[in-house]
Amino acid sequence: MIEMEIRDDYKFLRVQDAFKALHLNVSLIGVIVELGFPTSSDCTLKIIDPWHSGSGLPVKFIARTNGVLPRVESIGDIIFLSRVKIVLVNRKITALCNETSSSFALFNGKQGEGFVSYQSSPKFQMREQDKIFLSNLREWMITYKFEDGSCCFTSLKDIKEGEYSNLNCQIVHISKDDKDKCYIFVWDGTEMPPCSFVVKSERLPLCVEPEMLPTHVLRKFPTFGSVLRIIVENVTEKQAILCLQPGQHVKFLNLFFQVNMGLWSATFSPSTKMQYTMSTEMQSFSPQREKFSSRWNPITRCISTPSHSGITGVAHEDAPFVSLMDILTYSNVTAKFRCVVRFIQVFPRDIRKFHDLNGKFKMLAILEDATARIHASLYADEGDKFFGCDPSDEEALIKKLNKLLGGDVMNEAPRNPPWVQCCLFSYYSNKNDQWGSRRFRIFDTWISDSHDINYC
Repeated sequence: MIEMEIRDDYKFLRVQDAFKALHLNVSLIGVIVELGFPTSSDCTLKIIDPWHSGSGLPVKFIARTNGVLPRVESIGDIIFLSRVKIVLVNRKITALCNETSSSFALFNGKQGEGFVSYQSSPKFQMREQDKIFLSNLREWMITYKFEDGSCCFTSLKDIKEGEYSNLNCQIVHISKDDKDKCYIFVWDGTEMPPCSFVVKSERLPLCVEPEMLPTHVLRKFPTFGSVLRIIVENVTEKQAILCLQPGQHVKFLNLFFQVNMGLWSATFSPSTKMQYTMSTEMQSFSPQREKFSSRWNPITRCISTPSHSGITGVAHEDAPFVSLMDILTYSNVTAKFRCVVRFIQVFPRDIRKFHDLNGKFKMLAILEDATARIHASLYADEGDKFFGCDPSDEEALIKKLNKLLGGDVMNEAPRNPPWVQCCLFSYYSNKNDQWGSRRFRIFDTWISDSHDINYC
C-alpha cells in the first residue's frame, strides 16, 4: 500500500481527496489514463491512483509556450505534480498546473523501469521517498483495470458517416507522406460498412494515403477485418500522437468518421482524447489474431469472407476464399486465388471501347473487399468469357455490367455493387523487378445469365 503522507510537510494528496480541496494548492502523484491534444499554450490529461476508481482527475497545464508542456510518451505513464491548484474548469474539479508556480515530472509507467524522469520542470526535485511511490504505482498498474463508465465504444462495423464515435482499437502502423500529413492505421477485427458510389469520371483511389504501402509493411497488417486510416494534419495533434506505437491498444474518444471516394477515414476533433488500455485488454486481441493467422485455412476464410450474390460463377469452386490483403501479402509473386469482392469501377467506361482495333478484349477493374482495393485486368478471351455475349450486343453488355456494378453506370444515382466471387492470378511484367511490376488478372470467371441476385 502506498503511504501518501510523510514528515516535513512533504505530502501527496490522494486523487479522491483532491476533489474536496477546491482552491487549495496540493501535490499529487498519479497514472495518466487519458490524454487530450495540446494547443499552443495548454493541454489536459486525467490521472488516477489506487484510491480513485472513477474516470480520473482532470489536470490542465498552462504555459507561455508549447515547448514546456508535458510530452507524454505513453498513456499509462506516471506523473508527479507539485503545487497545483484545485479549481473549477467548465464546472469540473480540475488540478491546474501553472508554469510559474507549479512543477511536474513524467516517468515511464512500466514495472522495472528506473527512477529518472524523461521530462520534468526546472523546479522539480526528486526525493528518495518518491521512488517508493513510483515503484508501488507501477506494481499496482499491472492488475488494475481502468473503467470509465461515461464512455461507450463503437466497433468499426457500426460506424456512421458524419458522426462522432469512440473507438477501442489496435495501432497497426503509423506513417507520414511527403506533405507531412500523418496516418494512423487502426484495427479492431471487424469490417467497416461497404459504401455506395456515385458515377465519377475520375479513377477511384486504392487507398486513403497517397500511395499504397509497400508489401513488407502490408505483411504486418491483419488479413481479415478493416484497417481504418486516421488522418492527422494539425501540428499539435502530431505532437500528441508521438506516444503511439504499432502494436499498442488504444481508446480514442470523439473521432469524426467520414467517407471520400468510397473510402472510410477518421479525423481528430477538438474534443478527441486518447485513453489508457491495460495490458490484459491488449492481450484480448491476440487470440483473435491467432484464430485467423493461418492465411490459407479454408474454414477461417469462409467465416471472415462475406457471402456472395451468385451473380458470377467460377471454374474453381473447391478453392478456398482468401481476402485481398491475403493476396497482396502472399509470399510468392505468382499465384492463383479465389476471393469475394465488389467491382466498384471499370475502365474504359464506354463498353464500345472494351475491344481494341484488333478485336482483343481489354478492361481494367477496381476490386475491393473489407481489407483492401486492387486493380485487376480482364484480357482477351477471358474478357469475352466473363461477359459471355456477342461483342456487338451492346444491350446485353450494358445489362451485365450494370448488374456487376450495382446500378446504371450512366446514371448519377448511387450504386451499391454486390459481392461476387472471382478468380485472380498474379503475374509480373518485368523479370528484373518482379515485386515492383506485380499485377493481377481475372480468369475462369463469368457473369451468370440468371437474374436472381442473392444479396447477403
